[in-house]
Amino acid sequence: MLKPKILFLLFGLFTFHMQSSRAQTAPLFDFNRTLRIDLIFSGDSQSQTVTISRLVEEAVVTGSPNQLIPPFDFGEYRMVLLDPQTKDTLLLKGFCTLFEEWQTTQEASRVKRAMKQTIETPMPLIPVTVVVESRDPSGWSSPLLWEEMNPQTATIEKFVSPTYPNRLIHGVNDPAQQTDLLFIAEGYRPEESDLFFDDVKNLSDYLLSMEPYCHLKEKITIRALATPSLQSGTDDPNQAIWKNTALNSSFNTFNTDRYLESFDTWAIYNEAAALPHDHIIVLVNSDKYGGGGIYNHFSLTSARHKTSPQVLVHELGHGLAGLGDEYYTSDVAYSDYFDLNTEPWQPNLTTLVNFESKWKHLLSDSIPVPTPATDAFKNSTGVFEGGGYLAKGIYRPAINCRMKTNEAPGFCEVCQASIRQVVLFFTH
Repeated sequence: MLKPKILFLLFGLFTFHMQSSRAQTAPLFDFNRTLRIDLIFSGDSQSQTVTISRLVEEAVVTGSPNQLIPPFDFGEYRMVLLDPQTKDTLLLKGFCTLFEEWQTTQEASRVKRAMKQTIETPMPLIPVTVVVESRDPSGWSSPLLWEEMNPQTATIEKFVSPTYPNRLIHGVNDPAQQTDLLFIAEGYRPEESDLFFDDVKNLSDYLLSMEPYCHLKEKITIRALATPSLQSGTDDPNQAIWKNTALNSSFNTFNTDRYLESFDTWAIYNEAAALPHDHIIVLVNSDKYGGGGIYNHFSLTSARHKTSPQVLVHELGHGLAGLGDEYYTSDVAYSDYFDLNTEPWQPNLTTLVNFESKWKHLLSDSIPVPTPATDAFKNSTGVFEGGGYLAKGIYRPAINCRMKTNEAPGFCEVCQASIRQVVLFFTH
């Protein structure tokens, strides 16, 4: 049977339909149990497919009835749960993947690969239609996967997470009403648990000193889980260093030395099942510069480089808040990552195709568009050319921001607003 396409150009075109369903969704989910959907993305630079590998039930709180449909439209992909009878949208969750990044590498033009992905939702209490959508370069979205799932008859594994030392670093234990950040240890041996907890505390203190986090402290809970590894450190292929660690992290992802990532997504979510988490941060026992962050996936950073606090804040900008990179002079593994004829979904980048949907309302009448990167505008919110790995055609809100350099004093006005919006979404 031919499945109908769901094509969305702008979030506003379908917001009403989803919001009209919100009041009906509360009894349709059990928020004290999580449905974990393990996916496999496969393909090459020109094609992709998505397959459900397994369904897993976890005994961890997943949000509240008010957190089913966000007021923002972030991510290259969306997981959508539909009522199969009414076609109402019961849940929507945007996300990004390592696979989409790999698709823009040279390797993807020659070979096919498969990569793991996990999406978590509250446990449905009724049959649902599971849809995974992908944006094409023009900004339209259409289904890659469309599958009926009945929680009463589907094969759903019950996962019991291992018990490891953990600590509440900051905040209160109220996962339905807090933005829950979970640090997981990577490359720490059991006898290094105290070192891990100290590292988390140091990085958390820095995070909570930054705007807008410092004014959102009461809405944020930070936990640390000391998952043990057999060896200390992480893989560093350029130095021929290989370590046996719990979460299989490595530098030199996609041949970029500073890019610290893990392709072992399911192992990370196995550990995360022990504690509440709106976002996962893998903290790697290393003093080398590096990190990575992918929206609604997880973030990583090395623990003790002198700039690790700044890197953590930057990578959380990606992983938690969907912010794009504002730099354009550093080497990256990607090519043709943005289509200049389409407005990017990242809230802090614009091609001026649909600038009205971005931060135009924040500009004063005296700010020219585009805005010259001169001293006259160094403290202003403007439209400065260069961002998203391109020197021309993409614009950012500030001359300097934490999404551009580690030397920036903090986030710009636009990035702060986006972070604040996401944190508040998880707390209502």
